[in-house]
Amino acid sequence: MLTNITVVGAGSRTASSLIPMLLEETPATLHLLSSQTLPYTGERVRTHKLDVLDRAALKQVVMGTMSEVVVNLAAMTNVDKCETDRLLCWNANVTLVEQLARLCRIMDAQLVQLSTDYVFDGAKGLYSETDLPNPISYYGKSKLAAENVALGAGVHAAVVRTNVVYGPDDNHPDFVRWVIDALDSGTPVKIVSDQFSNPTYVDDVAEAILRIVRRRRAGMFHIAGTDWISRLEFAQRIAAMFKGNAELLIPITTEELKQPARRPLLGGLLTLKAEADLGMKMRGIESGLVSLRHAVFSKQNMPTIRN
Repeated sequence: MLTNITVVGAGSRTASSLIPMLLEETPATLHLLSSQTLPYTGERVRTHKLDVLDRAALKQVVMGTMSEVVVNLAAMTNVDKCETDRLLCWNANVTLVEQLARLCRIMDAQLVQLSTDYVFDGAKGLYSETDLPNPISYYGKSKLAAENVALGAGVHAAVVRTNVVYGPDDNHPDFVRWVIDALDSGTPVKIVSDQFSNPTYVDDVAEAILRIVRRRRAGMFHIAGTDWISRLEFAQRIAAMFKGNAELLIPITTEELKQPARRPLLGGLLTLKAEADLGMKMRGIESGLVSLRHAVFSKQNMPTIRN
């Protein structure tokens, strides 16, 4: 029986969905680590505010939990910033995982590491767990290194790759929120038409992690939505769902953006393994956006878009 679970990066978007699920579906006490002040309270919640890149502080806190599971949701995810500040990127995305893997070995704990489809080059799209990674950005290289650390550390480890995650957490604006806010303000916005992915509702990522933890699974798992579309098409679907003016969406190519870091054009992930082994049923775009709309309405902070 699980008695203690540590979540590193507990202030993240994925954590905002995962933590309530862990409290509901497991009897474990949750040890939540973040650089932010966290809103969680309760008899089974222990919050720890610290810099997770401080090795001594991290070791003291994690070893004090003696957890059976460590879930790492902390990462530097600004792709362009990773390209220009490579040392910070490596420390946040790789060195941290090395430290957590060592602590998991000592505690004999399961390690669950979150990753991305940016470990692939985007030459073909819809990658399986057995496809060969070939990252084209420093962010992608750092996440691939983190995967290799987790899976090669001699601990019971699982890696969850996902892409274009969105959800109702206002503290972590995502692509969907960015599009809604632009349309709400009547601002024309440039959207790339040549980047493809299968956007993922955050609750599906959290549910997959929960099932990996409860079933003690190890290895690589892909978690992503059922619809493979371009960013422009996704933005158009968002506009339709939230009654925005799609004429404000201006198509542009990735090359025209001239971003510091290269992006995979034909990304996305196949999820057959997760469906078979974890019993996952992923949302498509419509289902995900309906879930988002319902969650936002429930919090009574739905943005009103002017047509």
